[in-house]
Amino acid sequence: MILEGIETDLITAVEAKLVRLHQPLWNSLIDGFGNHDPGSGRYNQAKSEWDVLHPGRMWAERLTGKPPKLQNILAKLKVKT
Repeated sequence: MILEGIETDLITAVEAKLVRLHQPLWNSLIDGFGNHDPGSGRYNQAKSEWDVLHPGRMWAERLTGKPPKLQNILAKLKVKT
C-alpha cells in the first residue's frame, strides 16, 4: 500500500490494525525486531531474540551480553503455532 500526501496520516492506524489482525510473530512473540544500534558504550547488552533468529545486523554482532538460547526461542514458537 502506498500512501502519499495527507493520507500518510493513516499509516499508523493501518499498521496497528494489520498487526492486531494478523499478529505477526515479530510483533507479538519475538522480541527485538525494531531494535536499533544501542550506541557507543552500551554493547554489553545481549542480542535480542530477533537477532539470534536472524543474524546479520552488523551492530548486533558487537553485543557482548548473554543472548537468549536458540532452542528456547524455537520452543516458544512451537507453543504458539
